[in-house]
Amino acid sequence: MSTNEIVVTRDLLLRYDRPGPRYTSYPTAPEWTEAFGDADYREALARAAVNAAEPLSLYFHLPFCHERCLFCGCNVVISKRQDVAENYLEYLYREIGMGAAALGERRTVRQVHWGGGTPTFLTVPQIETLFNTIAAHFEIAPGAEIALEVDPCVTTREQLEALRALGFNRISMGAQDFDPHVQQIVNRNQTEAETRRLVAWCRELGFGGVNIDLIYGLPEQRPDTWEKTIETTIDLRPDRLAVYSYAHIPDKIKHQRRLEAYRRPEGPEKYELFANARRMFLEAGYRAIGMDHFALPEDELSVAMDARRLHRNFMGYTVVPGCDQIGFGVSAISEVGGAYAQDEKRPVMYYKALDEGRFPTLVGIRLTPDDEVRRWLIRQLMCNFHLDLAQLERRYGLIYDDYFADEEQRLREYYDEGFLTREGDALRVLPLGQVFIRNVCMVFDAFLRKDGAHRQFSRTV
Repeated sequence: MSTNEIVVTRDLLLRYDRPGPRYTSYPTAPEWTEAFGDADYREALARAAVNAAEPLSLYFHLPFCHERCLFCGCNVVISKRQDVAENYLEYLYREIGMGAAALGERRTVRQVHWGGGTPTFLTVPQIETLFNTIAAHFEIAPGAEIALEVDPCVTTREQLEALRALGFNRISMGAQDFDPHVQQIVNRNQTEAETRRLVAWCRELGFGGVNIDLIYGLPEQRPDTWEKTIETTIDLRPDRLAVYSYAHIPDKIKHQRRLEAYRRPEGPEKYELFANARRMFLEAGYRAIGMDHFALPEDELSVAMDARRLHRNFMGYTVVPGCDQIGFGVSAISEVGGAYAQDEKRPVMYYKALDEGRFPTLVGIRLTPDDEVRRWLIRQLMCNFHLDLAQLERRYGLIYDDYFADEEQRLREYYDEGFLTREGDALRVLPLGQVFIRNVCMVFDAFLRKDGAHRQFSRTV
């Protein structure tokens, strides 16, 4: 079966479309604890500082938006006032300085990402000052990926010109759905013309990569209007695409309750939206990357996938090897020194910690040796749909069949379903299993076996 001929039956969807992690981390966020604080984070940074020659990835969270999109699960601050960012930036500069000092001589950076929120909420002078502050504390390597997320509704050409002059080379923009009715319901009123204009500006200014994000499963999405959205996106010809599943969890994200009054595609109907998008993007020459991304054949993600060296972090799929990632700003996540740490989610608490000279760590976890084994394994499956058992055994000094004897028993169901196969010293996820890759990875999640029944995650398809 080719990857273009996946047949997902209604029965399979009903049996396997269940709540489960997206595995942007392992252990997943529900396992992180408030017992992990400033001292623990400092120890993690100190462990990372020892590897002075290794590069870093940096993430900066800029939480401000003019409007709230009702589907959004990000940590945002809604305001129409441009000046509200000034105080936040002053504290962000403090955290940057503290982080750099704690990392000692380890300052080389291969990946920079500004997320949000809407980073282009900032004025041009604010953008320039923030970038120059980063560059004063860290050495951005030649050829580094320097990216940010933008909203076509608010981003100006002047901002793009300033970003390009600073060295930004990749732009990611949300479109979600071009249908005006769907946009009105989710409060994301973004015209096709605004998006086309922004893409054209990015091309004219020489940004090396343009990404567009779509979401399937939004209220009132229909196959016919969704097909038009896909056609429009193909015509824009972005270098990369993400087609995310809408995670409807109103118990955790209160503003999503406003969408309860509308019909949402679910189960087989929801998957059909993704399947159609996948088919159309593949027919248009894109290649499927991981579980929900697409890229042009010449894009570095495609090249990395062929070489089985695709990686994934909190910024998405990447060709940057699994180096330490440092997060700055409210709710930002660091993966560093064998630990995960997340900053305070409320600005007032973020400010308070920095005023007291503490890192604003809200929760975190230090990985055990078992966590590190399972994290590496899950990432190999999620990114490359392939697990080299001999490499796993050499890397961690274990025998796969002994260490994962229980998991192999539970994988038999997935072997029988045609989700994956064992070929010599490798597990290979088959095209059908790529649709259910989160389910496959859940077999290796030790935490789900302990208390997974009460965890609240989005659905796996």
